[in-house]
This record gives sequence, C-alpha cells and structure tokens, in this order.
Amino acid sequence: MPYLKSKHLTNNSKRRNETSDKANRKLIYIGREIRFQSEQDLEDYIEAYFDIIFPELVLIKRQHSLKMQRCDLLCCSKLDKQAVIIELKNEEDRGLVSQLLRYRKNILQNQSFADRIDYSLPIKLIAIAPIFHEDNYTDKEASKFEDDICFWKFHIEYQTTGAKFQLEGKNYDILYPVFGLPGSLQNEDIQNTVLPAFTHNFKSKLPVDTHQNFRIIRELFMAQPKIKEMVSPTYRKILYGTGEGENHKKLAEITNTGKGIWLFLWLPTKVKTNIKIPVARFGFVLAANNSHFAQDSLVEWLVCTKTTVNLKDKSNNNFSFSFDRHGMTKWTNANMYLCQAAGIGSINTLDLFIYLLKGATRPFDDSIWEWWREQEKNTPTNLGWYIDLAIQTWNYRIK
Repeated sequence: MPYLKSKHLTNNSKRRNETSDKANRKLIYIGREIRFQSEQDLEDYIEAYFDIIFPELVLIKRQHSLKMQRCDLLCCSKLDKQAVIIELKNEEDRGLVSQLLRYRKNILQNQSFADRIDYSLPIKLIAIAPIFHEDNYTDKEASKFEDDICFWKFHIEYQTTGAKFQLEGKNYDILYPVFGLPGSLQNEDIQNTVLPAFTHNFKSKLPVDTHQNFRIIRELFMAQPKIKEMVSPTYRKILYGTGEGENHKKLAEITNTGKGIWLFLWLPTKVKTNIKIPVARFGFVLAANNSHFAQDSLVEWLVCTKTTVNLKDKSNNNFSFSFDRHGMTKWTNANMYLCQAAGIGSINTLDLFIYLLKGATRPFDDSIWEWWREQEKNTPTNLGWYIDLAIQTWNYRIK
C-alpha cells in the first residue's frame, strides 16, 4: 500500500507540520550517548546559534546547491572574506573528505557570491561530527588541500541544568528535551507535543482511551535514529522505518482495522541460512482487555506474518505447528519465543540474541551459556520487553 507523501499535504497541514517540527525537536539517548534526532535538527541548531558558535564567520547560505551538490553551510570570514564550507554530520561518514572536496571544486568554479567572498584566498573546509572514521584521516592526508581541512568533533553532555553542545572546548546550551534517558519520557510532555498532520489524523481514528498510550509508544519509535513515520491514505495504518519498500528496514507498524488494533514489530527470527541479521515481522495477540500500546500488557502469542493476524487460526488445533520456510513457528507462545527463534540450526539468531540482551560475542564462556538457558526458560511476556527488543534490534541493524 502506498503511503502519504508531502505532496498530499494541504496548506493547513503544511502549517501544522511546520509547527510540529519546531515544537517537537528533541535529543535522543542512544548507545549511551546523546545525539540530535536527525541531521536536520543538528543543522537547525547550528544555524540558530551560528553567531554564538562562529563569531568570526558570516553565514551566507544554508544548503547551497551547485551541480547536484549541496553543502550544508556556505560562509565567509568577517576579517578577510575567506570562503568557509561547513559540513555537518550527525554520525560517522566514511566519504566525508571527498564530499567536501567536491563542494570546494564546484563553488570555486562557479564563484558563488563573488561580491561577498574573496576567491584569491584558499577555501577552508570544516567537518563537524560526533566521530570521524579512520578513512577520513587517511583521505585528508592524501589530499593536497590537507592544510585547509579541519575535523571538529562535537559532544552533547547532559547536566542538571540541561544539555550542552560541546565543540572545540566550548559549551553551548541546547534547549531541546532529551528522550531515552531514564525518567525523561513524561506523560505531560508527550501530551503537549504537536503531532504531524498525517499522524494526527491516524490518532483521531483510534479509540479515545488509547490516545495517550499511542503517543507514548510513538515517542519511543520516533526517538530512534533514521526513523521515518509513514501513514496510509486511509489513516488506518502507520509504519516506522527507513521507508516503505521491500528493501527498506522497518521497526514497527500499527494497523487499525474493523476487527481491532494490531501492533507489529520486526524482531529476531529463526533462520537456517547465513543471514547476518535475521529479522521478521511479528504481530501480537494479547490477553483479554490488554492494550496494544501499553508496556505492561500481557502477550499470549507472537504471530510471524507478512500480512495481518487472523484469529480464526487459533481454532485450528494445528496452528502452533505451522512453520515458515526457515522453521519458525507462525504462532509462538510468548514464553517460548526465545527458545523457538534461537532453536537448532539458527546460530546467527542465537548470537544476535546474546549480543542484544547481554552484550556478549563469541566465544561464550560457561557463565553466558548458563545465563542463556535461564533466559530461554523465562522469556518475558510483557509487551514492553518486546518493544525494547525491537528497538535494540533496530539500532543494531542501522548502525
């Protein structure tokens, strides 16, 4: 099913989305580090604080495009009008140096803003990122413009007074809330967030008593890196992932059908092949009167399916013995999920579980195997555990 795009927005919807983007900027806590939720948020922050962070520079244009190339910030020095190109990265990027050099060539050939820039001076190239790959330093050393290329690492520190953006030994305030820290996801904060237009319409079709829990679970999904939120034209399905296509990675999906609400998560699954990160789409059958959005809901069954969950299958006495092509049961009792998914012949899935849940990699000692046997026998059955596992799996897949 195709999902709604920005071209489907009305003028009122566009205004709502602009308000939502400004009101809902946040930092996220991932992998024991605090990051901007997206590269655009990093760019927005740098642009808003540009005069404070770079008092010696003048910002000429953001996202300056030339010959299918687009640099983040085109600047010049106040003192002598030297051109300065700043490239911002929210994560590691191995091709950073070649990207900067292409920008340099295009701008030099085009002589952009010649009335404000002195092109007789060398163009300074600045990359700002939380981490730089070893290849970045190799490429810099190999470049004849090495002396004009600067790598500046940034770090975000959380203090009692709020988050601080640290760059080149200086600290700058960040007034965005931090999501993902223990206790940082407060109900009142979520209630006050402005939902994007398509998401607002999806929520409006949900039962009123699920609205708050939907907002909470949505914030958990949206706090993950590289996540896009996609809504169907009927406003009955919402997908979280890198995109809607078959080759895109997905984290979660919520469907609101005439027969009820269903949550689907992409979780580790049993495979008998050499798939490095084996995942599949699982739907959840909950205990009676439990919410598909509540962390403490009791999970009875996990259903491995590419379509919807058909409860009529439960009336078939053999439903729990139906398998997919890799040997994963299509219907798995919640407390048997780990045992089934990491069963005989599924080494990659077993290794993935132990890494995600314990942080250990092979070779495993006896204490790890003892811990794993206990995990298999005591697989949690609360929905929050599965949501957390899906999020951990997502971050492992996209890193």
